[in-house]
Formats: sequence, structure tokens, C-alpha cells
Amino acid sequence: MKFSFEWLKGLSKFKQSSQELADLLTMYFAETSVSSGKRVVLNVDLLANRVADAASHLGLAREISAILGKKFSYPQEKVKEGEKKIQRALKVKKETANCLFYSARMLENIKVKISPLWLQKRILDCGLRPVNNIVDAANYVMLETGQPLHVFDYDKLGKSKSKIGRAIRLIRIRQAQAGEKIRTLDSKDYSLDPSIMVIADSEKALALAGIKGGQEAEVDKNTKTIVLESANFKGANIRHASRKLGLVTDASLRFEHNLSPDLSIYTLERLAILIKRIAGGSILQGKAQTKIPQEKKIIIPLIKNDWERFLGETISQKEILKILSRLGFSSQVKKKYLLFSPPSFRNDIKVKEDVMGEVVRLQGIDKIKSCLPVELLAIPPVNESWQFRQKTRDWLRSDNLNEVYNYSFLSAEDEGKLPSNWKNKLIEIDNPTSGLTKYLRPSLLFNLLKNISSNSHFRKEIQLFEIGKVYWREKNGIRENFMLGGILAKEEKSDNLFYQGKGIIEDLFSRWGVDKDDYRIDSLEKSDYATLFSQGAIMKEGSKIIAVLGVPSGKLLKEYDCPETTVFWEIDLAALLNLVNEEREFQPLPKFPAVIRDISLLLPRDISVAAVLDVIQSTASSLLEDVDLFDIYEGEISDLSKKSLSFHLIFRAVDHTLQKEEIDREMNKIYQSLQGIKAKIR
Repeated sequence: MKFSFEWLKGLSKFKQSSQELADLLTMYFAETSVSSGKRVVLNVDLLANRVADAASHLGLAREISAILGKKFSYPQEKVKEGEKKIQRALKVKKETANCLFYSARMLENIKVKISPLWLQKRILDCGLRPVNNIVDAANYVMLETGQPLHVFDYDKLGKSKSKIGRAIRLIRIRQAQAGEKIRTLDSKDYSLDPSIMVIADSEKALALAGIKGGQEAEVDKNTKTIVLESANFKGANIRHASRKLGLVTDASLRFEHNLSPDLSIYTLERLAILIKRIAGGSILQGKAQTKIPQEKKIIIPLIKNDWERFLGETISQKEILKILSRLGFSSQVKKKYLLFSPPSFRNDIKVKEDVMGEVVRLQGIDKIKSCLPVELLAIPPVNESWQFRQKTRDWLRSDNLNEVYNYSFLSAEDEGKLPSNWKNKLIEIDNPTSGLTKYLRPSLLFNLLKNISSNSHFRKEIQLFEIGKVYWREKNGIRENFMLGGILAKEEKSDNLFYQGKGIIEDLFSRWGVDKDDYRIDSLEKSDYATLFSQGAIMKEGSKIIAVLGVPSGKLLKEYDCPETTVFWEIDLAALLNLVNEEREFQPLPKFPAVIRDISLLLPRDISVAAVLDVIQSTASSLLEDVDLFDIYEGEISDLSKKSLSFHLIFRAVDHTLQKEEIDREMNKIYQSLQGIKAKIR
């Protein structure tokens, strides 16, 4: 923001040069640079919280005086009014709560002409363009005080009858009507709605409140009688209207930051005096205005310990009171408390830290000694779930899988593609933004299939994973959980993809220290996943499903336009973390080699993998170390009621190297036991 150096010097009467003043402001207030041309201008990079009080020459002069330890007082002049009363000519009516205060004065018999040279220079220095003496005076007072002002041509206002039958002009502060239009001073047309506030007469809108004036009551060379407006509006409403219209002005930027209502009264008098001085005319008696709002006084208590905890050192009470007094704070000492009230123009002071910050700023931040904080710094508790997910991400990336982030929603179209048992799980959003966000996802599968569909046109092989929440409905209510989903897809047919997915899961489990003894493999048939997959398996601990791995059904792959060779897995991360956190027992590394035998079985489809594993493990002796399912085939078999399962059987002795005869005896026992569940050796 630009400020005239000479103007500031006249207001605060300092002796520093322009560069010295810029350095001073940079150190104590805001970053400032100097522009040297015909006249010296200061460019001050105001922080947002200081726009309300310091975006003016008086505000900045007040700040300079506080920094230099000088006393500052506002320029005061008394308005000399004429005999005619404003109440006979003008009435103000506030019809919206977005206007906090509105005040108007009138001048008659003024002469519109070119502004004096000194006035033109001042507003040019600050980046504004001279128009005429009336408009320039309003801009000058805004630059001086920070309060935006406006001037209407009184004779262009619509007439309205008073209670006693006299025709007077009426100014209404109201919300715009739907479809109402206005042409602003720069000849641009705007269509309004009820969220935008306007200044109007009895018939039409005259100005966009707090933003820009309109042409309907524009001051021109023929204007003789004028109405001066000084108002206070709610900053949030002005910002909303300004952004909605795409019209940001000097006035709107100031009003957005909630100016003090006290400023409105002072600036109206300043403007009336200045216009009378440069345009002649007579000021009518009195003002047409709304009720002056009573601002609630803020009282902020502080005690001695507050300063020590905030700064690491103490400041004398005398120094605190002296600094805050220069900034316009009122104070009161009550027992062990210092009670402070910020001035009305400092709406950014809300809590005790704000007050202490002001004292430190004026004292000089460079004068505070460096010291260790007196507070104990507690290490925050470890978020085990977050760390678990992060480590899992790192491992999957190391396996050349790419992570994706999908929205947690399914569309109305997705709902039509789901099997009925999964439709029952869906949770419908009460207020979806569109049909694309109608439901919460019950599984990561569906969005990952979309990822495959959109990428399969560009790549022949895709490996993706996602960690995110899923949501589903059950009898006891709604549940949500973090899940890890992974998907592999290839353009050409491949039987190895299923085992690749299985290997990724087992590798992940192994890295977390989960042994194959900690879970069991079961068939999909009795789970909800059976309707989503053509083949696959689930991993369970007790009755709880930890993970599922399978090939999505042909119907689902066709619905989402995915390659036939696609494998998906999903892991319940909470269940896996519980498994990881179970107590572990250390065992030394084996001294003797293992012997691996493979077995392929043909058995009825209704026999589960778990049942086969139970038979094998209960029959074999302690020499059987592990059983690993590596193939499930349910495709074209001569007997359609059968399926094929293949296992690795791992044997090891703790005290010697196993001989062929020992392994054969174990295998024969297993073969005979499997006949009890109608399994045949292939």
C-alpha cells in the first residue's frame, strides 16, 4: 500500500529521513520500501490483520508515533453548519442487519470543478486518479482515515413523502432484489441477488454498498446539492458480494476487515469540512443516521507468569503500561491482574497472546534474550496405526506397486453393477454433491477396477495399491475400517498373476512377522466375497477375515471394461495389526535342511481348503513344518462337481537330516487320511 512521506511527516512530526523511516517500520511494523520520484512514497506491505487500523495515513502516523514514543492526536476541526436542517430534506432507513451504522450529511450550493493541485498530488502519490474536487475529496479522506466514503447527487434521488406530507429524499440500505440490475460508475452492468447489499432511494439501487457507486446518482459538473455517506458494514457480507460480482475495490478491501464504527462519525465531519473548503456551499444542520451501535468492550486479563511463559523473561509493569498506552490501550491494575482493553480500531486483539505480542513488538524483538523454554516438551504419543500404514506403503512401493488415492464414494451407476448382497451394504449419502458421490464405498475393489480401466489403454501391465477407509452397513449399525487393496492386471492371459498376488500378500505378512500358522486359508464360498470373484481364497484368524485374494468375476470385469487377467486382494489392516501385535515366541534358526514334496488333489467342490489343511496337519507328525497352497483350479474338469488343489508340504527334523524313507511314510499316512474326505491324488 502506498503512503505519501510528506503527508505522514506532517501528521506525526518525525525527524527521520524516508529511508530511516522505512527501516524503522520494517523492524517494528511491516516490510517497507521507498519509491523516489517527484515526491517520496513509502510502499508498506501491510499484514491482513492491520488493514482495519493502519491502511491510512492517520493510522500509520499513529503507529509511527507509538514506535518513536511520541504522543499522537487526531486532527480536530468543528463543522460550521448553515441554517437549513437536514431532517427537512433527507431520511435514512436501514432495512438489513448487514449494515451496522449509516450516517449522512448534506451540502448545498457547491461547485464541482477540478481539484486543487495539492489534493491531486496527494491522491496521485497513493495510486488513485483525480476526477473532480468532490470525488477527490472523498478519496483523500479515505486515504487519510481508512474509512471509505461516497457522495450522491441529491437532486437525482427519488422523492418520497414524509408523515407530514412534505416531499423529501429517502436513502434505503437494503438487500438487492432478485434480478435487480445496476450500472456502476465505470459503466459496467451487474445483475444482483438478495445476498448483495445496496444503497437505494425510494425507487432504485444507487450503489453497491461498501464496494462501488452507481451512475444513477453520480456527481457531475451540474451537481449543486450533495449527500455525503459514511457507513459501517459487516465485513463478511462485503467480501461475499465483492467476490461474487468479481469486483474488488479499495473500499471493499477495507470494509472486508471490519472497520470500527467510531471511524464513520469522525470521517463524515472531515469530508464535510474539506468539501466546503474546496467546493464552497453550505453544510446543512444535523445528520441523517441510524442508531449508533454499542460495541462490547473487550477486557483481557494478564498476570506476571504469563509474560515469563511467553517471553522467557519478565518485563516491568511500568514498561508494559507505557507501551500499551502509546498504542491506545486502556488498562487497569486489579490485585495480581493487569486488565487491558484494546482500542476500538484494533479488532485483531482478542486474547492475551495478542497483547503480549504488541508489547514485544514495540519493545523490540531483537532485545529479547535467547533462552530455553521453561515449558516441558512432551513427546506426542506414537500413532501406531499411522506408522503401520506408512511402513506397509513403503514395502509395497519397493515391490514396484504404484499407490493411488481414490474418493471414498461410489456412483449411482456403480450401485447397479454390484451383486445384491453388496448393495445391502451400501450407505447412501444424505446430501451428495452429484450422482457420482451417492454412496460410500464398501470395498476398495470398485474404484481400483476403474483405475485399471482408465490405464489399461496405455499400459500392458498395471500394478496398483490403495490404503483407505471402507464403509458398510451391518445389523449392529455402520462400520468403517482402514483396508489395503491391491490389483494386478495384464493384457495377455497369464496363470501366474494369481500367484504373484499371493506372493505379495505372503511377503507382506512375513515382513510383519506373521507366520502361516497364525492364520488359515479358507474357501470364498461362505463369504460375501463369493459373489465378486470367480475363484480365490480368504485368510482367516478364527472367524475373522484378515485378507481376501481372488479373480474378479467375468461379469464385473466386463462391467468396468477391465482385462480378463486381473487379480485383486484386500487386507483388513486393523485385523492384521492385531495379529502383528500378538505375543511372539523366539525360535532359533533351523540347523538341518527342509524337504519339500508337492501334492495335487481332485476333490468335491464343497470341500473347503481349510478342511484339507486340517486333515493333512492332524495326520502328519511333528516332521511336517508347513503346508502351502499354491494352486486352485475350478475350470474345465471332466467332472464339473470337482476342483483341484495343489499344496507344497515342507518337512524338517530338528535333530537330523531327513531320509527318503521317513518322508515316504509321512506322505503315505497323509494319502490314506485324505481318502476320508473323498480326495484323489492326481
